[in-house]
Amino acid sequence: MKIKRHEKDGVAILEISGEMYGGPDNMVLIDTISELVKEKKLDLVIDLSKVKWISSTGLGILVSARSHYAKEGGVMKLCNPNDRVLGILQVTRLNLIFDVLPSLDDAVASFKK
Repeated sequence: MKIKRHEKDGVAILEISGEMYGGPDNMVLIDTISELVKEKKLDLVIDLSKVKWISSTGLGILVSARSHYAKEGGVMKLCNPNDRVLGILQVTRLNLIFDVLPSLDDAVASFKK
């Protein structure tokens, strides 16, 4: 798993690529999210367009990150999941907990509303 960090219109964006399994790779995601909270970057979009697969551990990390953001007054949204990842979010009903938007532009714009 690789993470590319950037911003668009004041919204922090984490573009994740590869597969989200457990282990050391996911610690990088947790550390990156912790850095964003410390920097008070509390509007976050995680772009899943390049994620091929997500395990239960990967889902757990997303849920934990969302909870961490909420405690700090922030909001975390997901965007661009492929059909496979979207299916996993739907089966686990996490699509009811997360705002899952079809594109990065839609996700960033949703913070303006």
